[in-house]
Parts: sequence; structure tokens; C-alpha cells
Amino acid sequence: MSIHASREQIVAIVPIRSFRNGKTRLTPVFDREAREALLRATAEGVVAAGRNAECVETVLVVSPDAEVLAWATRMGPGVAPLAQSGSMPGLNGAIAAGREWALAAGATAILSLFADLPFLTEDDIHTLVARPEPVVLGPDRHGEGTNALLLRLPDSGAAFQFAFGEGSLNRHIDEARRLGLDAGIVRAPGLAFDLDTPGDWADYLTARREWVIEAEPCLLPCRAGIA
Repeated sequence: MSIHASREQIVAIVPIRSFRNGKTRLTPVFDREAREALLRATAEGVVAAGRNAECVETVLVVSPDAEVLAWATRMGPGVAPLAQSGSMPGLNGAIAAGREWALAAGATAILSLFADLPFLTEDDIHTLVARPEPVVLGPDRHGEGTNALLLRLPDSGAAFQFAFGEGSLNRHIDEARRLGLDAGIVRAPGLAFDLDTPGDWADYLTARREWVIEAEPCLLPCRAGIA
């Protein structure tokens, strides 16, 4: 797939290891089927936000899992699947593989987005992209991880070493500094809130009641013990 546009050409990369075997830290709250449904729901929301953001050319779903890739294929125009090679394993490998695809497609920037951001909107993406820095980071709500990362490729972006995982925010800031790149920070609820732990789920239910529009459906059918 080639990208042709006069404006900034952004590929949003959404890495998904697996639907069936993901979110194991939520096991105390959900069984496997419920965890799968949850991840599918949040992933659909993230992909939809990327598709609806006018600044994004393509949403690229990167996964080693055939089921996830088939799902991405069914998401329609503007969404592309990329099979993750065993030679580029893990989350950092998935983002690096997406960067290679984006460079080959003629993109000028990539935007990594986690698939478990239940409140993400296209406005959050536009806010991130509006920052002028070569590296723009969307921290998690604890100020430690990196839930979103915009990397402008002409500005030494091809040399940037991804460091997703615990404490990644400071590592990404250090990497930008190593390359002599300015790094911007965007703190927004839609970027900061992810669903990893039972505590996150409890906070999600509280946050949804407090500041999400009443018409928004629960990610899972509300039942005793969940909502």
C-alpha cells in the first residue's frame, strides 16, 4: 500500500499480540472469553478513532496472530494488517515492524497506539499530532508508561529505539535526547487511561460514570460483579 498526500502522512500502528490470550492480568475479574471480548471492544474503539482522525492515513494492525490479522482485514478501508515476524518479537518489535512498513509506504510519521485505550477519541489523536516536536509522547495516567508515541520519521525517526514496557516514558525521553530531538508531552484522559489490571477496570467503571457521556455503552455486558 502506498501513501500519497501533500500533508503530513501518518500511519497509526496498533500492536495486538492476541485476542484469545491477552489481558491475563485481568484474570481475577474476567474469564478468558470475557477478556477476549474486552480486548476486541477496546481494539475496535482504538482503530475507529484512528480511522476517524483526519490526520491519519492508515491504521496498521501488527500481530503475530492469524485471528487478529483476519479481524483487521475485516475492519474495512483505511485499516491494514501486518503479520509480525518472529525475527522482530514483542511489543517493541511490533512497533519497529510497523515503522518499516510505514517507511516503505512513504509515510512521514508514525503514531503508536495501544489497543486497550477505552476512552481514546480522534480529538486525542489530533491534539497529539498538533504538537510540533519530532517526538510526542502520550503518558499513561501514572506518568510512567507510554500509551501513545508520535515519531516524525524525517527527524531521525528511523534511528529511534523503542523502549516500551515498565518505565518507558523516561526511556523514550532519554532516547529523544540521545538523538538530539525535542520531545513533547500530551496528557489527556483518552491517551492516559488503559486497561491492564483489576484496579484499572474498577477505575474505568468509576470514570465512565463520572465523565463519559451517558449514551456510551459498557465495554462488556453489565452483570453482577462487573458493573
